[in-house]
Amino acid sequence: MPHSRLPTLRLLLSRVHLQLIVFAVVLATASMMLSGAMVIRNYVATNLRLAADTVAYSAEPAIVFQDKQAMGEAIAAIAGYPSVDRVELRDAAGQVLSVWNRPHGDARGWLISHLNQMIWPRPTRTVIKHSDAPIGEVLVYGNSGGILRFIVAALLIAASCIALSVLGTRILARHLQQGVIGPLEQVARVAHEVRQKRAFEKRVPAAGIAEIDRFGQDFNALLAELQAWHTGMMSENAELKARARHDELTGLGNRSLFEKAAQKAIAAGQPLALILIDIAGFKAFNAEHGIESGDAALIAVAQRLHTVLRGEDAAFRIGGDEFAVLLLPAPEGSGIEAAIDWIRVAMDDAVRLPDGAEVRVELGIGQASYPQDGATIGELLTKADSAMLPANRRSG
Repeated sequence: MPHSRLPTLRLLLSRVHLQLIVFAVVLATASMMLSGAMVIRNYVATNLRLAADTVAYSAEPAIVFQDKQAMGEAIAAIAGYPSVDRVELRDAAGQVLSVWNRPHGDARGWLISHLNQMIWPRPTRTVIKHSDAPIGEVLVYGNSGGILRFIVAALLIAASCIALSVLGTRILARHLQQGVIGPLEQVARVAHEVRQKRAFEKRVPAAGIAEIDRFGQDFNALLAELQAWHTGMMSENAELKARARHDELTGLGNRSLFEKAAQKAIAAGQPLALILIDIAGFKAFNAEHGIESGDAALIAVAQRLHTVLRGEDAAFRIGGDEFAVLLLPAPEGSGIEAAIDWIRVAMDDAVRLPDGAEVRVELGIGQASYPQDGATIGELLTKADSAMLPANRRSG
């Protein structure tokens, strides 16, 4: 074969460099897209579970009292989360009670709908129970808009990097092999760190080669976007975890947190005292003064409980107008009765209602101690409930 037909060394290097660059770009982008999509999907899945639990907790009283407006408000509370596409609230028979859908444009909505079916083929479900009996369920469907935006951005950056690599091949062929391969290996190492160790703070250092540096800058921009997604998801998950374990109205721990705290003390054999509190005639109070006034009364009880508890004690809202106080450890002698007296004294002052009226709130209070009055949470609650004087028991 004539020597003029043979490829030149510069052409061979140019081809090899081009192949290596395109391979590295595709490999790094595919790795980032796969790991990024997996990370985002995992965080969204946790987000959806916490969202479903939050709606289930908020919607329980609404289903019990068939309050359509409260059902809608329970669903609307998580409408601002971008990872949620649709929320359904159903009764025990499977009939839809309330539903919320995220609005989408026609073309984009069609694409997201099909992507949702691929990534979220089944909704996240949470059974709503009342007195340990199922009364309904919450179905939360995931929204893939964030993953779609991430994939599109990754593809655009990959296309830009490949275009830059093609233009820079002739220049790169003049450099030594290690001068080109070294920076690309650094990119691969960073991608590996991100994928294996979730080291989103890693960045590709400057290589001293314009085209590789441009690629590194775009790659770093993609890493920064993924890091922002990670931080945002962590923040949303933390917020949803707090909502799932705390009552939104009063800020006290909810029934789930109460049961965990009590169970932990019982499992450790730690003596504890349980004070069970409810607002006497709360249903009639709401009927007379309005729901906003009822909420004001609940908030006042919660705030005043905080003023009389010891630092190691904890208060919880475990039902509509039910509160529980755990004294940890249980005080000796007449300490429990003293704590109850302090609670009653704290409620002596009238509560100011939103309309400016002032009313006194009467409490029903019962107490039980572990292990004297029971060995389980249920037994302690039953004992404390039965210990309330009939005149103080709630009538609503």
